[in-house]
Amino acid sequence: MRVVAASLFLACAMTGQLVFAAEQKPYADIPVHKQSGIDYVSGGMTPEEKHEIQRIANKYPMQMVFTAEGEPPELKGVQVKVKDLKGNVVLEAEAQGPFFYFNPPSGRWTMEAQYKGETVSRTVDLIGRRYIVLPFHFKGSGG
Repeated sequence: MRVVAASLFLACAMTGQLVFAAEQKPYADIPVHKQSGIDYVSGGMTPEEKHEIQRIANKYPMQMVFTAEGEPPELKGVQVKVKDLKGNVVLEAEAQGPFFYFNPPSGRWTMEAQYKGETVSRTVDLIGRRYIVLPFHFKGSGG
């Protein structure tokens, strides 16, 4: 009985290690940044980055996705501001691709995204472990 239990434990431990190792291997380097205690990532310029950002998406409940008329889907250079309930800017960054994900605490958040002089804004309430995907569409050069 002890041999069976030990074998079962060893098999589970080995399987867990294999799964853990597979989870740690990134498809692309997506650096995690931090401002005001909020982690954020951005990217999606290559197929590898898109795959990696989708793989880590479950860590970031607020997910901004940028598109623009007449622009390639690999949109880069969107200026992002995240404001708290009082209107204080708690995160300000330039998106390094069409995806910008961040992990704030629960509360009301206003996101402003600016691209080529056009600003799009969204205010949402994040409650608990809910995931919110926010599309930001710009008129771009086609509008």
